[in-house]
Amino acid sequence: MRTIRKLQPGPGLEVCDAPAPTMGAADVLIRVHHAGVCGTDLHIAQWDEWAQGRIRPPVTLGHEFAGEIVEVGEDVGDEFAPGQLVTAEGHIICGHCRQCRTGNGHICQRTSIIGVDRDGAFADHIAMPATNVMALGEIPTTIGAIMDPMGNAFHTVLTGTEVPGSVVLVIGCGPIGCFAVGIARAAGASLVIGTDINPTRLALARGMGAQVLLNPQHDDVVARILEATGGEGADIVCEMSGHPAAVAQAFKAVRLGGRVQLLGLPKGAVPLNLSNDVIFKGVTVYGVIGRRMYETWHQMRTFLSSGRLDPTPVITHRFPLEQIDEALEAIASGAAGKVILEIGD
Repeated sequence: MRTIRKLQPGPGLEVCDAPAPTMGAADVLIRVHHAGVCGTDLHIAQWDEWAQGRIRPPVTLGHEFAGEIVEVGEDVGDEFAPGQLVTAEGHIICGHCRQCRTGNGHICQRTSIIGVDRDGAFADHIAMPATNVMALGEIPTTIGAIMDPMGNAFHTVLTGTEVPGSVVLVIGCGPIGCFAVGIARAAGASLVIGTDINPTRLALARGMGAQVLLNPQHDDVVARILEATGGEGADIVCEMSGHPAAVAQAFKAVRLGGRVQLLGLPKGAVPLNLSNDVIFKGVTVYGVIGRRMYETWHQMRTFLSSGRLDPTPVITHRFPLEQIDEALEAIASGAAGKVILEIGD
């Protein structure tokens, strides 16, 4: 089958043939129709410091995908059948550690991620444990292929929060930030504010429903938010960028007793005035990783199937599998939203 692989340490990826995956009794074999390309894939292709410390070539990339079941393992049961359209949670967890046994499998101690720690979905076929597979129903595979990153946004916006009637600030309007904007609007936020330094991303955030857009290079973000909220600040701040200045801004902009949801990954230590910006303000801080399994997936399916959320405005580019380099260039340019590989029918 066709694959996109990191064959050896160093920059670059290869489009090459590889054997079809072997399937266990508890697995399903999926023909991949669409796959999402993200910053993680760009890091691996560029072979940056993170990739050098994490990736062990050879490995097939790709952790966001959707497709059609072509074969079902003998122990899977009758929930899945050939011809069914599905997506899957890309974190393979142990099921036995304390986190898994207490409903926190998204922070499993032994997580293995497809496309990072094991072969992924930039291929004609992938075998997945049936426990990780989610039926799409009427949701098309173009949308199913981006439910992984969309799930990060659902996790960020909805966990521990009371969105209806709230003011939600989304800092960093990359694809996941733009999804967060749409989710906040769909969940009933009274005001959604998006910030970014990239005009293309701000335009995408507007398309997802942001009512106020701010560029930190030109706007006094905290002052504008206080002005828009009668001096209170945002009820919920979703920090999606990881930039140290943006993280500091998040705690300045949140109201007394508000919540700061941290998804963005800073490259190093971030200084904070814990006394004034967290403790004395009574702020709740939540660290977001992946998707809650499987609460987040059911939330997504409900929003998407009911039509409450339409994420398609965030999809800006589509490429065939063989044009992975062009797909990565689109992401690196900063002029893209969500990029999708069209792999199968």
